[in-house]
Amino acid sequence: MAGTSKASRKERDVRIATKVASNSIRDLLSMHATCKGFLEAGTSDAVYQHAMMWQIRLVSFLFCLDRPQRRFLDRCVESGNADAILRQGLTEYFWIGRRGIGMELLARAAMDGNVESGYLFAMFYCVNAKKKKKWKGVLKW
Repeated sequence: MAGTSKASRKERDVRIATKVASNSIRDLLSMHATCKGFLEAGTSDAVYQHAMMWQIRLVSFLFCLDRPQRRFLDRCVESGNADAILRQGLTEYFWIGRRGIGMELLARAAMDGNVESGYLFAMFYCVNAKKKKKWKGVLKW
């Protein structure tokens, strides 16, 4: 690629890494090992924003904050990955017992376009009749 600038190569690598991450986290990690360019591209926020979440077991690393899976999930949440935000919201709501934070995260994921989060938020809203005033107006479509 004689005429390709470094910036356009990086953009291309980020697009490739994003596509790979949206299909398989394992493939993304394998891609990181292939070359320095893909390693750098694979750590882009765009990649974490589109990474596939449902291949990671939720319960196995819930409270192990130093495990790679947990750090990966946290980075996805920071990058705005709606599926990761949904998982974090469910973790907060059910396992940690922080209902308020869980509801806020579910609302955030729903606002980012995650349909499942919208349904879950609505169901939890209906179940928690005592707190309805607190959550009124959180979701605005």
